[in-house]
Amino acid sequence: MSATALPARPTLLVLVAISMLQPIALNLLAPATPALARAFGASYATIQLTLTLFLVAVAVTQLIIGPLSDRFGRRPCVVAGIAVFVSGSVLGALSQSTGVLLSARVLEGAGSGIAFALARAIIRDTASKDQAASQIASVTMVMVVAPMISPYLGGHIETWFGWRVIFWFMTAVGSAVLLLTILKLPETAPSVGIRTSLLGVFRAFPALAVDRGFLVNVVALAMTSGAFFAFVAAAPYIIVEIMGRGSDTYGAYFVLNALGYMIGNFFMSRQVVRRGTGPMIRFGLIISFAAMSVALALSLSPWWTPLTLFVPLAVSALGNGFTIPGSTAAALSAKPELAGSAAGLMGALQLGSSALVTVIISWLVTIWPQSLVVTMWLMTGIGLFCLRFGGFKPRG
Repeated sequence: MSATALPARPTLLVLVAISMLQPIALNLLAPATPALARAFGASYATIQLTLTLFLVAVAVTQLIIGPLSDRFGRRPCVVAGIAVFVSGSVLGALSQSTGVLLSARVLEGAGSGIAFALARAIIRDTASKDQAASQIASVTMVMVVAPMISPYLGGHIETWFGWRVIFWFMTAVGSAVLLLTILKLPETAPSVGIRTSLLGVFRAFPALAVDRGFLVNVVALAMTSGAFFAFVAAAPYIIVEIMGRGSDTYGAYFVLNALGYMIGNFFMSRQVVRRGTGPMIRFGLIISFAAMSVALALSLSPWWTPLTLFVPLAVSALGNGFTIPGSTAAALSAKPELAGSAAGLMGALQLGSSALVTVIISWLVTIWPQSLVVTMWLMTGIGLFCLRFGGFKPRG
């Protein structure tokens, strides 16, 4: 493909398929962690590394695969990533020790992270900034169904068939996505075929690191995503241990967050081309910060219940539906010729910071349950402050 050729646009089905591997793998195994601890005779903290190492693998591989895809193309990198995911799923199903299980999760995280990062770069290859924000919102609106149903599905698979079948299920899903990718995903990278050294490709990182438009939007994205992962890590503890409700209560109320996020994605996809990416990002952050302010006040009152916890967070998730696709597209648009490198660096910073937050909040919430809401409020406020006063105003 020449640098001036117009790349073919992949279908929504392909983009959703390669994007959903990460949320499926992340959420499907979560309900089975107690069973895994019993099966391997390991502590719950050790088994929780299946989540932590998964996120670390996603972050690291996104950092590496972005520059490689700029040099060698999106399509072969996506195919390789999905193949790694399938290999990890098979290894997990056959694992006989904790070490092998954790290695399998690293492979799953690496493979799904490659596919997820490059799905966003592929969208940016084939669309303008505002159109990319609209498409990312559309893809996210569809794929958000995966984290909605994955914990429910994983719990029932483990109950009926055992935890190994969860890995076989992921193997089947990954294999189907791999076949679809081979048959239907076109090459979209504009620089494929240009002879540059691999070291030269990685030199894109310093150029991105000093680009204020890239940095400001990555901070907004990282803070928004980090707040969400803090919620995923700590909310079950609050619902079950502090409020005395069952885990099914958490699962039922979690749907509110997913619906809020989906609604935000829907309006983002419909309005961003007309109103511009920058104003929509700011609007989303304002909604989220206002909702988290209400959530903080309620958490310090006598009326803190699952309902008063989840409803404000569902409104915040609606705001995230504007912020996440908008800031993603804006960061990738800072230097369109480096979209792959930008996607990798952005994903590494986003998920690396999220992994760190989950470790911190898992400790803090046992000391002071309201620390979850305080942390989410602070992170949302940092994202809004940075976007407003970071010396860069996103272009509409």
